[in-house]
Amino acid sequence: MYKHILLPTDGSALSRQAVRSGVLFAKNTGATVTGIHVIPRQRQDLLEAWVHHDMHYVKRRQALFEKLADEYLAFVANSALAEGIPCNCRLLRAEDPYLAIVQTAERERCDLIFMASHGWRVDTAQLLGSETQKVLVHSKVAVLVFKPVAIK
Repeated sequence: MYKHILLPTDGSALSRQAVRSGVLFAKNTGATVTGIHVIPRQRQDLLEAWVHHDMHYVKRRQALFEKLADEYLAFVANSALAEGIPCNCRLLRAEDPYLAIVQTAERERCDLIFMASHGWRVDTAQLLGSETQKVLVHSKVAVLVFKPVAIK
């Protein structure tokens, strides 16, 4: 059925649940996985650096984002390893994360994007996240949206 599944992650708790479920889904379908994390490109804002009284603020923030990205991708790799699923991971930088996800799925010849319904910007209405919504609209590759099970 599916041979290559893209697992985008933003490191949020729901995204980690989606990764675990995506890896199990890959195991059940005999697929390989590619994990990606997209760091949004930030333009250097000198006013922001001045407000923080640190001319290196933007570089320090970028270094933090990269360190976190390494942790997020290690989670994907370790989840796949634990289930014996072939996996490769990529750190991407893009102005539009949704577009990087869509383009990576096409470039890597993935036949499914398995992603969380929302990430860090979750609101109480449990609406689809903006990046997830954009991926759904723009992707030519099938998208499976992971939503948590409501426990009552």
